[in-house]
Amino acid sequence: MRVTTDERDARALRERVDAAVPRVEVDVERVIPRARRRRAVVRTAVGATTLSLVLAAGAGAVAVLDLPSSQELVPAGAPPAQPAPTTPPEPSDAPRPVPATAVVADDGTATGVPGDPWDGADRYWYQLIETRGPDGDVEQREVWASRERPGLLLWDGNLQGAAATGPRVVIGSWVVAGVRHEMLADPRVLPTDAEELLRTARDSVQPDRGSGSDDDKVVDSVLTALGEGGLYDAELRDGLWGALVSLSGGVPVEGEDSAGRPGEVLTLRTSDGTEHRLVRARGTGLLLEVASSGGSATRYLEQRSRDDVPIEPTLEIAGCASWATC
Repeated sequence: MRVTTDERDARALRERVDAAVPRVEVDVERVIPRARRRRAVVRTAVGATTLSLVLAAGAGAVAVLDLPSSQELVPAGAPPAQPAPTTPPEPSDAPRPVPATAVVADDGTATGVPGDPWDGADRYWYQLIETRGPDGDVEQREVWASRERPGLLLWDGNLQGAAATGPRVVIGSWVVAGVRHEMLADPRVLPTDAEELLRTARDSVQPDRGSGSDDDKVVDSVLTALGEGGLYDAELRDGLWGALVSLSGGVPVEGEDSAGRPGEVLTLRTSDGTEHRLVRARGTGLLLEVASSGGSATRYLEQRSRDDVPIEPTLEIAGCASWATC
């Protein structure tokens, strides 16, 4: 075979290249399968990304994506792709929405607010409460209360003097996130952190309501909520107790109430110099007793959820035209 001048020049150039750069033997049998596996991995990654993005779009939406093919994912010399901007999550301290005042139907059903927090199908939160006045008079009161339905009150077990009340859906007048709600209906709106709850209670004080100093009014509103026990969940009860602890400037100690029941004891003093001794059950956070140095005391003898009621609450017993006004 005759070799042309061009072929001789090409051969000479190849020899110079081989001398300058060592030859690398390539096993084609290994390279090709490896390349195929690489392409499969790239395709799998694209498929997984597509699935993740579709899932992130939510069950009620369809995400239509124009993704590049595996061969176009990283073009040579192209800068790395920048992630698409995302909407930042709401800060954890963002105020929760406050519902409108609870609506109570004529049949007693409360709407627009969360229901009773206790477990099970029991209809009521039951309390047997004993109060003692400064003069030594003692009275017992039974309360069947619910956030979802009308309740019943008895004094000293006398059915003839029974009273009925509407659902316990109104917590009181509170300022939440700078807005006053005269009849706050949703306890979940209130903060459960003790310090934040104390600030909220102080913001809610009104000069023309209640008596005593501003701190006295805070004690009254917090104790009123705490005394309703199981109508609010344990987390809020802990927050209410913690607010009183912060206000007192003291530290709770282990002790017992006047009936000998063990509990967590807190002492605080109001502006008139009266000393109040509060006892709560550590496990449940329910109040056991509130006693004052003036001689008055309130003891919660029994507290639990309960389904039975001696008589059904009615508007006739309540003396109201509708449950919304009771």
